[in-house]
Amino acid sequence: MKTRTVFRAGILALGLATIAIAAAHLQATAQAPAVPKVKRSSKPPKGAVLLFTGKQEQISANFYKRYTLEAADWTVNGTGVSTPKGDDITTRREFGDCYVHAEFACSVDANGKSIGEGNSGVGMEGRYEVQILDSYGHKANEEDCGAFYSQRAPSSNPSKKPGEWQTFDIIFRAPRFDSDNKLTEKARATVYMNDVLVQDNQEFNGPTGIQYGEFKGEVKTGPIVLQGDHSPVHFRNVWVVPL
Repeated sequence: MKTRTVFRAGILALGLATIAIAAAHLQATAQAPAVPKVKRSSKPPKGAVLLFTGKQEQISANFYKRYTLEAADWTVNGTGVSTPKGDDITTRREFGDCYVHAEFACSVDANGKSIGEGNSGVGMEGRYEVQILDSYGHKANEEDCGAFYSQRAPSSNPSKKPGEWQTFDIIFRAPRFDSDNKLTEKARATVYMNDVLVQDNQEFNGPTGIQYGEFKGEVKTGPIVLQGDHSPVHFRNVWVVPL
């Protein structure tokens, strides 16, 4: 966007290595914020908050059913895959700067066609959605998989076929505020989808549609929302590293 700090979320290596984080580098300064050092991994590293790694009890322990204080009710099958029951879920814990790893797959019918277009999303701070959609073969736009929903299209489209497992690795930088709580820097994120960089330290214009009537304004910390009220998209291996 037109106004931006020169914050860059760098990825130093691929594979199954653990995460190395320079959390102090995330402090906003009068000059450009320094780069957090992150190694992506398909396995939760030391210090990760395990939101869901295949156990039914993790769903109720770590998530609310959205708009309530009730334990989330998504179901987990015998292979450790969680599927929505027509509602969103919201983490009990709030996060600011963080690295989120989430694996997802669009449900398919008997013909291999995605059910409900595979429409879902990961909502950072309950306000900033990274879109999930069956976008296989699409010319990606602002509503396709990997987009900042309705704001910014992914730079490329590495979407897999519906039914296949896909990954998001999201390095999120929360908005910054001055001593009077006035917004000074908007939220930003770097997103890797299936190991392909699709959002390179891009700025959110502001909250996206995932906030609905909740989570008004912009804040220092907020919950992570997994969207499930559109399509029955499957999830597995969802964890967060606070930065």
